Amino acid sequence: MNIEASHALFLDETGAVSIAQLIEQSGLTEAELQVLVDCGALEPRDVAAGSWSFSSRCIVTARTARRLRDDFALDDAHSVAVVVRFMQRIEDLERKLHDLQARR
Repeated sequence: MNIEASHALFLDETGAVSIAQLIEQSGLTEAELQVLVDCGALEPRDVAAGSWSFSSRCIVTARTARRLRDDFALDDAHSVAVVVRFMQRIEDLERKLHDLQARR
């Protein structure tokens, strides 16, 4: 019986991952991640830093971007970034709506 070891990741805003770890965990290329950063879909902790680090929560966003790219055969990283930004905006609006409904 061959059992593979797996690693659990706690994906929150306090954990940090390097760009190399984000590439490994997401399946995206560095160029694709760069486009996601340029379009605002991913946000490094310090944009001015020589080597970017991200909150571990960004792994979810990057994996979503990879799935969108693969599932919809999106060849252009900018198209993927736009779809991810739309999804983020929808989630934000749904959260605000839920908060407003909870106040009633």
